[in-house]
Amino acid sequence: MSELLERILEIHLHPETGTPYWLERERELGFSLRRRVQYMDDLYELGPFDLQVLHERPLADFIPKGLLHQRRLITGETGGATGAPKTTAFFEEEFQAAFVEPFLVTTGWETPVADGHWLWLGPSGPHIIGKVARQIALATTGCDGFSVDFDPRWYRVLTEGSLARQRYLDHLVRQAVHILRQQDIRFLFSTPVMLTALVPIMDDASKRAIEFVYLGGMPVGPATLNELGDAFPNARFLTGYGNTLFGVSHEVRPHRPDHTLQSYFPPAGRLVLRLVSMNRNTSDSERLRNVVNEGERGQVVMHRLDESCFLANVMERDCGIRVAASGSEGVDGVKDPQPVPDARFRVENGIY
Repeated sequence: MSELLERILEIHLHPETGTPYWLERERELGFSLRRRVQYMDDLYELGPFDLQVLHERPLADFIPKGLLHQRRLITGETGGATGAPKTTAFFEEEFQAAFVEPFLVTTGWETPVADGHWLWLGPSGPHIIGKVARQIALATTGCDGFSVDFDPRWYRVLTEGSLARQRYLDHLVRQAVHILRQQDIRFLFSTPVMLTALVPIMDDASKRAIEFVYLGGMPVGPATLNELGDAFPNARFLTGYGNTLFGVSHEVRPHRPDHTLQSYFPPAGRLVLRLVSMNRNTSDSERLRNVVNEGERGQVVMHRLDESCFLANVMERDCGIRVAASGSEGVDGVKDPQPVPDARFRVENGIY
């Protein structure tokens, strides 16, 4: 057993100070998880994780009783693109390891720059990505970023193609344009949909001033990425793949758009990504055992090994191509992630 997996299971399954959800789940399964799960490949024994419990049950049910109220927690809710919002939390150092440090390592951004500010165009409030944007801005410029806040859940409530949706989008874009004209904005963090809406009303000087574009919050394809590359001729781009529950995986390095499909590699350790068979003739439990070969497309399965929260066998509504490990960390990645082609799943991306 890896030291990390052993430690996480020990914390969450301690009979007195462990996590209420996992102690209850162990009783339901009828066997000792610590005896049965010796390696990462054994996690399938726990069965598929029911994400609905993160919507229905209190946060305290998923945090070890011995650690609750002992360390600071950062909470977050999912955006609701794939159903009812789910709640989770990270200890502060885990939050940094899940969202901020991967960005700094991938970009090589070791010290704050002397000039320029970030503009974050995206949600705050319960959405953890807004907290991430603030920490990245502080780490890279020494200054909290400028921002335009929006509510992606309200946007989804508005009828698709309606005047109300367009007016809300225009309202957001106008705020962003004002900041771009008023401040020395050189770094952008937003979703591809929002930047695509912003580009037509930006002046050329503002576009040329952008040195870095960080895209997250929703998928982006090569065509959109190349259009944004043309709009921001002096910018390097970085896209991320991840979510509120687990953290983020990045491309190998920032780059100029080059018409290729993006590949993402999770940081080694606390986040484990697997791609499993998409054969609908077998049960989800059986599919968890069947990891696809390199170059094959499979459904994304995520494991999170944190002291604050242990999640295993979360079958995401994405699929992707398994790609070989990149760099010294030796972890496989996922190429061209996109929604699983399944009529049971509906993804409402909206603007986030």
